Amino acid sequence: MSPEYDSSAQAKERLSQITSEAAQLLEETKTSYGEVEELVHQVVNSAKNARKQSAKLQNLKAEAMYLSLRHDIGFEEPELPSSGLESVTVLWRDLESNLQPARPSADWLEKIRKMEERRRQSPALTPEERVELELRLKENLCPLCVSYALDGTCTNQSFEECPITIFLDQAVEMIEEMGHRPWMEDYFERMYRDICPGCKGRVDKDYCPPREQGDCSLFTYLPSVVKTIEIFLKERAEKKAIAEESED
Repeated sequence: MSPEYDSSAQAKERLSQITSEAAQLLEETKTSYGEVEELVHQVVNSAKNARKQSAKLQNLKAEAMYLSLRHDIGFEEPELPSSGLESVTVLWRDLESNLQPARPSADWLEKIRKMEERRRQSPALTPEERVELELRLKENLCPLCVSYALDGTCTNQSFEECPITIFLDQAVEMIEEMGHRPWMEDYFERMYRDICPGCKGRVDKDYCPPREQGDCSLFTYLPSVVKTIEIFLKERAEKKAIAEESED
């Protein structure tokens, strides 16, 4: 049974060990694959030679048979060796099977599945973090929004509240999972795939009236949303790292 590494310090130490072990295993694996490839080349060359020799034997047998038939001379045909094709085929299948990409053990796959499920069920933000991030987004985006009135109210009538607020948890999860990407198209494609299907404003897969009318602030201001959330997540990670160091 593998340890759980509940302590962050233990997990970091184990990750360092894994990096070192993986580097060594990588080199050993490359060497083994290289040896296999070299041996296969030798086997193929031996098979080619065996086929040439077998062809010469067949030609000699055919020549002897021709002479025997032409001059009515008795001739005892030589017994040709078996090629061993059946056993070689079995061995080749075994080789192919062992050269297929390996998979983690069922135990680790199950652990990963459970951890991913737990992360999906846990909120992306604590209540305090959500309040702080919403405040940052309002300060950065509301003055730019076409639905923002001079008295500070929102005139958007397509949604009961701002789409950024409605889908904030999903947006944070999306950006956290994706990491920083150089192209905004990546974020838009991910939003269309993961967030838009849960929006009531969308009529069908390819048409969303609020988006076309400029009422979807998440779509219209996604670059600014991404930038604000990325800064927030970076600061959160730095605070977490400092807290963990102080615990250690």
